[in-house]
Amino acid sequence: MPGASSLRPTRAAAAVLATLALAGCTTQQAAPTAPSSGTASTAQAVRTPQPSRTPSATPSPSRDAGFDFSAHSLDDPASIWVVVDKKRPLQPKTYVPADLVTPDVPHTNVPQLRRVAATALETMFAGAKQDGITLVSLSAYRSYTTQKSIFERNLASLGRATTLNLTAKPGYSEHQTGLADDLGDGSSCDLQVCFESHPAAKWLAANSWRYGWVLRYPLGYTRITGIQTEPWHFRYVGEAAAAEMHRTGAKTLEEFFSLPPSPDY
Repeated sequence: MPGASSLRPTRAAAAVLATLALAGCTTQQAAPTAPSSGTASTAQAVRTPQPSRTPSATPSPSRDAGFDFSAHSLDDPASIWVVVDKKRPLQPKTYVPADLVTPDVPHTNVPQLRRVAATALETMFAGAKQDGITLVSLSAYRSYTTQKSIFERNLASLGRATTLNLTAKPGYSEHQTGLADDLGDGSSCDLQVCFESHPAAKWLAANSWRYGWVLRYPLGYTRITGIQTEPWHFRYVGEAAAAEMHRTGAKTLEEFFSLPPSPDY
């Protein structure tokens, strides 16, 4: 895969990305900077999280008897369909993907993803660019050790109740699968709920499924996912599953795969 491209700073004294929250985050946005190596930066600063909006009603997706729900495991951490939430930790919790690569996309922190997800991300960024949309990768793979550091830092600064609502325990983060990426457009709304009103977020919500990516934590589904709305957090599940989720209207992996809700640990 080609070497990663990066964005030049648009402000003096660029801030580092804020403390990363559960499988995504509510943070202080960092001005895009040119990373110095092929490993993701872990320097972050804390910001008071934004509250979720009032949940909406949950539609019941219809299943297609012709879709093969047994094509991939939901439990194997190496499966592109692995479901990670507050009830479903990775097994083992210290899992490290064997095929991490660096996609050639604009970024703040150097992204790493599993090869299949990285290729799909490059294709999606190219499609967005053709439609006049700027996308930026903000935070992709995070190791067990990195998540542990983030979780403990938030415990000390935000308290236990807030931390458990926002930050994944180590071993429970989708980012550790190498199949998730926080995406933005390089604006002050990166990693903020206000990103959902931006053209980039609207393009992703409408088109990411075409490239095998889905919005993982949509508005109104916190009682199912356990996570507040995160219009920036996207998960690779492959084109077949993403297309089927789009066709049926399934908004969460828990619903799509008939798994129980995961509101808490």
